[in-house]
Amino acid sequence: MRMDRGSDIVSTTDKNPTICIIEDSLEDREMFRRYLLKDAEYSYQLYECETGEQGLELCQRIQPDCILLDYNLPDITGIEFLDELTNDDGAMGFPVIMLTGLGDEEVALLAMKRGAQDYLVKGEMTAGNLYRAIHNAIQRNAMRRQMEQQSYILEQKNQEIQAFAYALAHDLRAPLRAISGFAQIVAEDYGNVLDEEGNRYVRHIVRSTVQMDQLINDLLSYTRIEHGKTRHRPVALSFLLPQIVEGMTERIAEVQGSVQIAETLPVVYGDPTLINQIFVNLLNNALTYHRLEAQPQVTIGATEQGHDATVHIHDNGIGIAERHYEKIFTIFQRLHSEDEYAGTGIGLAIVKKAVELQGGEIWVESVVGEGSTFFVKLPLYVSS
Repeated sequence: MRMDRGSDIVSTTDKNPTICIIEDSLEDREMFRRYLLKDAEYSYQLYECETGEQGLELCQRIQPDCILLDYNLPDITGIEFLDELTNDDGAMGFPVIMLTGLGDEEVALLAMKRGAQDYLVKGEMTAGNLYRAIHNAIQRNAMRRQMEQQSYILEQKNQEIQAFAYALAHDLRAPLRAISGFAQIVAEDYGNVLDEEGNRYVRHIVRSTVQMDQLINDLLSYTRIEHGKTRHRPVALSFLLPQIVEGMTERIAEVQGSVQIAETLPVVYGDPTLINQIFVNLLNNALTYHRLEAQPQVTIGATEQGHDATVHIHDNGIGIAERHYEKIFTIFQRLHSEDEYAGTGIGLAIVKKAVELQGGEIWVESVVGEGSTFFVKLPLYVSS
């Protein structure tokens, strides 16, 4: 049985918690009721039933703040009741205090392992220990409900941010495509009647629209990573990285570069889409920030230590000053002008976010004028 929490939660004030007493003994129920009605701290709303099936139906209907549960019910045991009360995620929907007889401590400990919050021995019960158990249960339940509410609000905000980002991207792209299209028409059909300055302006418009389109794509990627869900599974880097390099063949040829991949690479555990994006962005950077007098050369290898693999991507590019090692991973931070090296200032921020979402780390070591090495640490996949 799934016990749903959310908008259907019965509204109670902090001082009027709802208690569900599931106990087949009328004498015991009267004792609990008598104790609880004398509690000076709370004014309880009490509900009672005699069987496990009645109790499950009652809990679903009233969503109690605490359940007093007898282990020996006429139809099912307290352990079976707990199993029915557990939701699909394996979590206990409500705080339960198991009521046992003398000598049933082993059963009580088993109940706590199965999700009960506390237990009380009926023969040793006093008003004081009943109050303490219920007060703790109520406080923990209030904290849990508050966390659930905050989590729900956060999820709603994340969805709103994603929807806003997609809508904004769509609204920006429509006029951007029109500008780009008309500028290309001007360049093709009227280039021969424009002077050199006019043609330069048109080329600048076309180039700027391409840059803006890339900026929109990068912003969407960052938003998806920031607010999306990760799906972890084994990822064989010896298969993935050659695929990435093959997909970048034209880009590599364009800069007359080369990429060397180690023959042996580990299998890591993470989100395949995020891992793909990490290495696409890092390789693009290595090919972009190269020295004019040297053809880009990139080497990729990996080491393993403990439960982690560290992939290193080394290039012979322009290098990065040590004082900028942290800055380059901040969104919209650029070390060079657009005229020197094309880019949006988002790529490495995407990489850092994607790595951290998978429990990994990223850092850089570099020498200005000689090149850089980016290190990506990710969890190794351990086969069961």
